[in-house]
Amino acid sequence: MRIDALEVFLTAAEENNITRAAGLLHLSQPTVSRIIMDLEEELQRPLFIRSGKKIALTKAGLQFQETARDIIALYRRAMTMDTDAAEQTGDVFIGAAEVGSVSRLAEILTRFTAKYPGIRIHLDAGNAENIREGIESGILDIGLITRSVSTEQYECLELSQKEQWGVLLKEDHPLALRERIRAEDLNGENLIVPENRVFYKNVLSRTGPDAHVQATYTLVHNAVHLVKAGMGIMICFYDPALIGEGLAFIPVVPVSEVTSMLIWKRKPVYTPAFELLRDYIQQNI
Repeated sequence: MRIDALEVFLTAAEENNITRAAGLLHLSQPTVSRIIMDLEEELQRPLFIRSGKKIALTKAGLQFQETARDIIALYRRAMTMDTDAAEQTGDVFIGAAEVGSVSRLAEILTRFTAKYPGIRIHLDAGNAENIREGIESGILDIGLITRSVSTEQYECLELSQKEQWGVLLKEDHPLALRERIRAEDLNGENLIVPENRVFYKNVLSRTGPDAHVQATYTLVHNAVHLVKAGMGIMICFYDPALIGEGLAFIPVVPVSEVTSMLIWKRKPVYTPAFELLRDYIQQNI
């Protein structure tokens, strides 16, 4: 399976049109069609449904799309990997949950890149489970998460900063006048909660029978727009970047705090760039 064939497949999938994909790739339309047909023959399954000039992914095509993206990401990473530690260049891929500790990590990364300007940082956002999967697959080197997934198979470094749960709501909401909020106070409210089944059940067990989960989210900065639009109250970690524009954050009581940590996979060999960053973080946390 050729990397260029995967690039053609992904471009065609994004454009839903062979002709447009061919133009973007600077290839002829017959060439793009042949590459896709060869790929389908190799995989022994149809990847597209053809309808005139338009194409659409089959179910198998949708599944293969994610695999192709991961293969391309790993390939590009391998091509930019520097194997000479003396050069102090390379790439480090980091996944970060949307927690307050990101600001602490950002400070460390800023000082690190000032010291090692040849090392590029690739920062991706996600929830703890997405980040763990990225580390496991090799797409990510290191992740910043809260203690919400199993970390037994990883190296871990706890951060001193604690993440505090609370609610984000509009300033004109009656509960915004309180200094603290109990879970029971959310009974009867429309809630926006993290996409986590364990947390989901835990919230409902404490809020009361009339609390209603109106929406769930994986990225808090997207969910903020739901709060601004008046859909409901969002349960999230405290992050000063969320406050403002008519919103308020109220801590919940009893105080509910969790520990943030950096995790990375146990390996016999790491890239020189990652080793430099790991050692720098360990010396500066």
